[in-house]
Amino acid sequence: MADYPLNIELTDRLCVVVGAGTVGRRKVAGLLAAGARVRLIDPQPPAFELADRIEIVARCYRATDLNHAFLVFAATGNGELDRAIATEARRHGALVNLPGEPAAGDFTLPSVLRRGDLTVSVSTAGRSPALAALLKEQLNEWLPCHWATVLKILAAIRDKHLAEPGRSAYNRQAIDKLLKADLADLVAAGKAEAINGLLKETLGNGYTLGGLAIDLPSKPL
Repeated sequence: MADYPLNIELTDRLCVVVGAGTVGRRKVAGLLAAGARVRLIDPQPPAFELADRIEIVARCYRATDLNHAFLVFAATGNGELDRAIATEARRHGALVNLPGEPAAGDFTLPSVLRRGDLTVSVSTAGRSPALAALLKEQLNEWLPCHWATVLKILAAIRDKHLAEPGRSAYNRQAIDKLLKADLADLVAAGKAEAINGLLKETLGNGYTLGGLAIDLPSKPL
């Protein structure tokens, strides 16, 4: 059965990682990037860069460690213990991920590429993380960093367009026209005047980078 992909808001939600090995520390980094509160359980947690930003419990796992958890990651490397953690997590009403045994968990994590608020993910339902990572690398070449600014421009256009009386419908055709007219390439080259001309031609007066409160990066990307 196919997975159901979601983007979940984790800001200030408690996520528990059991196991401070390489996999567990990688989960910690991803959770912190999403704004989660993180509790890491391990009898001998190693020193690592993000340790001062999380709650570390330096002892063996206890079921009460999962109290109030929203997500749980069972990453001890001990299959029997990880499955026991998964069972307890579900009793607490939390969703659980088992990196070492994806099919036994409630969710898997895709390989993620971020460009500001633009997020592209590749999932193999946990069956081949190496393939997901490889495809992410290819996407990294296809989707350079200037796409973060392209998104800012298109989002500002949408907000302004929807706020105008009688124009509540989102004009996808206008966005298609901007992209087909190489808006992304103009952003990459830092050509503000050309972008303003394209915006005015496509959307009319009042649509400029300044009017949309958009600043191009100081150097072309």
